[in-house]
Amino acid sequence: MTNILIIGAGIAGLAVARELQSHGFSVTVLEAKNRIGGRIYTNKNFGFPVDLGASWIHGINQNPITQLAQDFKVRIQYTDFENIPFYSSNGELIEVKELENARLLYKQILRQAKALGKNLKQDVSVGEAIQRILLEKEFSPLQKTLMKCFFTGREVQEGTDLDSYSLWEWDEYEIFAGGNYLIPNGYEEIIQGLAKGVDICLQQKVIEIKYDDKSVSVKTDSEIFAGNAVVITLPLGVLKSASVTFSPPLPESKLKAINRLDMGVLNKVVLKFPKVFWSQNHDVISYASQVENDFSDFLNLKRYIEVPVLVALTGGRFARSLEILSEEEVGERVIKVLRRMYGNTIPDPEVVIRTKWAADPFACGSYLTMPVGAKASDRTTLAAPVENRLFFAGEATSQQYPSTVHGAYLSGLREAKRIIEEFAV
Repeated sequence: MTNILIIGAGIAGLAVARELQSHGFSVTVLEAKNRIGGRIYTNKNFGFPVDLGASWIHGINQNPITQLAQDFKVRIQYTDFENIPFYSSNGELIEVKELENARLLYKQILRQAKALGKNLKQDVSVGEAIQRILLEKEFSPLQKTLMKCFFTGREVQEGTDLDSYSLWEWDEYEIFAGGNYLIPNGYEEIIQGLAKGVDICLQQKVIEIKYDDKSVSVKTDSEIFAGNAVVITLPLGVLKSASVTFSPPLPESKLKAINRLDMGVLNKVVLKFPKVFWSQNHDVISYASQVENDFSDFLNLKRYIEVPVLVALTGGRFARSLEILSEEEVGERVIKVLRRMYGNTIPDPEVVIRTKWAADPFACGSYLTMPVGAKASDRTTLAAPVENRLFFAGEATSQQYPSTVHGAYLSGLREAKRIIEEFAV
């Protein structure tokens, strides 16, 4: 029987494993952590579920994750990212008309930035393109503040600062329609469904991968595993860290692609309070701060789990900068913002949980970003097999849907198909 080793028990690795098993292959999944899921991680340590990594199904129409949710009888719930109340720096709600006007200007600027990129002979950052356009316009002080808030929200979404993101590659991904849906009981329900019946070896940190034209061997910090081929679903950040040795080394073209691509960071600060003091009618709440590098986007988790929980979302350099602070310091910074919004009488949180995805040696970030100089073809190069023994999957290898759970899942199915065709008897 053909034996395939799979490195990583995230959704890409589990997708490969299930598909290959269904076609009669023997599979062994090697996972460095003491849990499955990778960058999908539902924390239930404090009596309520909260996803510290991936949270949403982005676009439910024709999305394979939607089908998995149906198959595993997982409840999903819509998140309204349009109807968001914005609080000014002095804690007053900004009028809806002002918000709508500023949002129209914001969308117009993004369209103009994208159009500018088509006329440039050299790639620049999205941020640089925006600055060129802003020089030609005049805004009121409130419009400037709101614009900054919208751009910050985009940086949270992208996991990187706009002054680092490639203008040529920005907004070039394909998307599914149907809105964004959160899984109230946690994304782990999808992971657990996929993992049923799969042979998974936890706490197996891969150190070295050896291969030739006949077989592969994978050395971990405790064992050596042999197989006919290996599927590598290591996050791009781990590949960039070079913590895994390849013998012989990976092709130069693949190493260059790994070097050009980059990892973004989206970190969360989860705060459970003794009672709700914020608007209960909105899924997301925003704060239009006039301070550089401040918290601005809050997910109202109370809408999903009936527990008084807010989740502050941060991205890019700001998210990275918070990782060097203690949990207490991060919590205090969030509370300062919430007290600007809701007054000094709001209670202290009972629980603070913060993420540090950049510092996680088995992730080294949250998901792929496309810095200036990177190209979509780099993702294709990253996905290319080596000697038909090393196969690569994961969201960063997805041509159509990078930086998403469904992109990771579909990349796993893609590699399973490739292996089935290669090793068909």
